[in-house]
Amino acid sequence: MSDDARALRRDWNLFTALTFLFSFGFAVYSGVFQNFLRDELHAGPLQLGSLESMREIPGFLTAIMAGTLIALAESRVAGLGLLITGIGIGATGHMHSFAPLVAITVFWSIGFHLYASMSSAITLTLAKGQEGGRHLGRMAAVGSVATLAGLGIAWLIKQLFEAVPYNTFFYLAGAAIFAGGVLCMMLGHHSASEGSRARLILRREYGLFYLLTFLEGCRRQIFSIFASFALILVYHVPLAHMLALQLINSILIAVTAPYIGKLVDRKGERGPLTFYSIGLIVVFLGYATTKTVGALYALFLLDNILFTFGVGFTTYLNRIVRKGELTPCVAMGLTMNHVAAVTVPIGGAWLWQRFHNYQLPFWIGVAIAAVSLLAMRWLPTGPPPSGRVSGEEEEMEAVEEKLGRV
Repeated sequence: MSDDARALRRDWNLFTALTFLFSFGFAVYSGVFQNFLRDELHAGPLQLGSLESMREIPGFLTAIMAGTLIALAESRVAGLGLLITGIGIGATGHMHSFAPLVAITVFWSIGFHLYASMSSAITLTLAKGQEGGRHLGRMAAVGSVATLAGLGIAWLIKQLFEAVPYNTFFYLAGAAIFAGGVLCMMLGHHSASEGSRARLILRREYGLFYLLTFLEGCRRQIFSIFASFALILVYHVPLAHMLALQLINSILIAVTAPYIGKLVDRKGERGPLTFYSIGLIVVFLGYATTKTVGALYALFLLDNILFTFGVGFTTYLNRIVRKGELTPCVAMGLTMNHVAAVTVPIGGAWLWQRFHNYQLPFWIGVAIAAVSLLAMRWLPTGPPPSGRVSGEEEEMEAVEEKLGRV
């Protein structure tokens, strides 16, 4: 094995390990946070929606933040983001009133979104243009195994020590994410895209990608915030049950994610993402119409499995992107995603509290999923031509020719 191949393998091992650590820590944090809000701060839906909207403001500014750090390699930006996230999440348990909680949440959210804007681009760069969907699916599976481990440990701690303070969970989560940041700083040159990186990218030819990521942001916020909070606040599901539910979810994702990634590589994005949109309509309709807790559990699991199909958005961008524009395009897509993320939580929470009906945000979700289904018809059919998977490695003239055909 050549030195270059060994260096690539080392970078893959480091990136896999840091992906595990981040997902582990964030699973511990996410598994207990909404129960922490209810038990320690006695927060209602409007406070939750306000907090989530403010938490997503750094995501709205992702492209700008990433652009200001253009001199740093992607791995350094991502590592810095993980270090900030670990510190902020570790301190969360010390926030005993709403205003300080908002402040620390916005602080760690800056780091979280820096990492999020770089992680998929690093994956595709390490993949060297080969089977991007499979590698994204593999990283999703690693994240799911880590989530399973994090939720399992959190559940075990809760079972063994009933009165354990929430600080314990936040310290554990923050330490794992901080360790992931240290590993990220150790990544080598294979994790950095070749050539210079553009600062900000907003091109008409990427318009469909921006639209799809905007709609995905709406969907993600509605379900990730209101589905779990409805179970906790309306149906009084205890922490142990929520952790168990997320444990099952992680097992399902770990099993299905690699296959979904391979499916996207083999079939292209249009078919899988169309199926994804239809599935979302079913999930949102279910939450908007049923009040059976068992059915809501099943829909919760189904939505999280469907979420794995989202790798198709990134592989579609990788199919059409110009050389040197992958990372800033991903960052701009994340910004478009968060245009919705800043407004949807507070709007949905206002509807819930104003009309005393938690199901109203899910009816909006039905409409958004229907629009997404229509937008999928603009995606190209079939997989990318053989040997032309990654725009990062193509010559500019070849990229332009392909864009013309698409």
